[in-house]
Amino acid sequence: MNTKIVLMLAWRNLWRNRRRSLVVISSIAFGIFAMILSMGLMNGFNSQMVENTISTSLGHAAIHKNGFRDSMKLELNFAMDAKTIKALEATPGIRAWAPRVKAQGMLRSSEASRGVMLVGIDPEREKHLTKVSDSLVNDNESRYLSGPADKGILISKALAKRLDLFVGDRLVLMMQDRKNEIVGVGMQVVGLFQTPVESFDKFVAFTGIRTLQETAGMGGAISEINLVLGDRNEVDAVKRALIASINNPGLEVLSWKDMAPNLVSAIQLFDTMMYIFFAIVFITVIFSVANTLIMAIMERFHEIGVMKSIGTKPSMIFWIIMCEAANLGLVGLAAGTVLGAGLTTLLGARGIDFSFFNESMRLWGTGSVIYPVIKGMDIVAAGGIVLATTAIAALYPALKAARIRPLEALHFV
Repeated sequence: MNTKIVLMLAWRNLWRNRRRSLVVISSIAFGIFAMILSMGLMNGFNSQMVENTISTSLGHAAIHKNGFRDSMKLELNFAMDAKTIKALEATPGIRAWAPRVKAQGMLRSSEASRGVMLVGIDPEREKHLTKVSDSLVNDNESRYLSGPADKGILISKALAKRLDLFVGDRLVLMMQDRKNEIVGVGMQVVGLFQTPVESFDKFVAFTGIRTLQETAGMGGAISEINLVLGDRNEVDAVKRALIASINNPGLEVLSWKDMAPNLVSAIQLFDTMMYIFFAIVFITVIFSVANTLIMAIMERFHEIGVMKSIGTKPSMIFWIIMCEAANLGLVGLAAGTVLGAGLTTLLGARGIDFSFFNESMRLWGTGSVIYPVIKGMDIVAAGGIVLATTAIAALYPALKAARIRPLEALHFV
């Protein structure tokens, strides 16, 4: 079988009915375009959802006393010893780390009250860990915490509205200390913040770490050490290295996946939704290609009979039809990829404003502007799947053409 002749005939046959071929190529191109754009949007959505959660509360990983994450009890604290600090400084991949104290409490104003998770932080270290300092409301009086011993409190704009408070107002913090005794302390609101994560804003407030340690009677103990990495994908390797370096059975090292299983489940849900969408696209491609080739074969029924009468092998006819299908897929794939990748790259630089869904977007923690991200593997996977789908769609028409009987075809009208 002469491969060059097969490819030449397949290409020429493709354009014998130009309009029909262009319709099929357009449908394939649109499917690829929609697939790449959807993958880009979903990649951007998932990435921003994860990064916003990491940059507001979790970090990439954290070190806790065993069981602290489940109960958040003050007594489950630990001292930050030299061995732990050395492990943090020596482990490759860690970009920054910061100690925290966490305590559940109640914030009360003259108008209302609200249960919160109060987080004691070292403000300078926290700047390298989270984006809370960058999320301050643009108000001349609103400021960040000045140091670990700052007795002021940072609350979100949403929480301030709930408690009817403004910057400079005072509130009362009530909580159980380390001895399980109720303590109350007056604090001044020094700043307001608003992050892309609604659930975080509703239930978290910040103060100086030493201030919270004194209030809770914890001495120099802390609740956790949060850390961020240079590359999020290295979190599992860093986790294993820290566990080996710290070598303390009383402490646990958790990655963001361990601390936010609901976030991992949400990403898996979105991926499943994308698979369903892709399946619809593939079914459309299968029927478009199969119908086109069957119609082409019926139009060339007599011609195929003549080819077989003069000695053309069934295998050659089979591969001519398969190559026609491949040409349809390749041309559609090229057009769809150029359009899809081009638009996704442009939107990735400019972003897509979903501010009209602002509350829903904050509920998911993505922010109101989504920046689509297209990965090379996404394009490769989409191309491979579409070509495989095209080949599957062409199998029946190609086999049908190869099995045409010459005598029957010659008498076909």
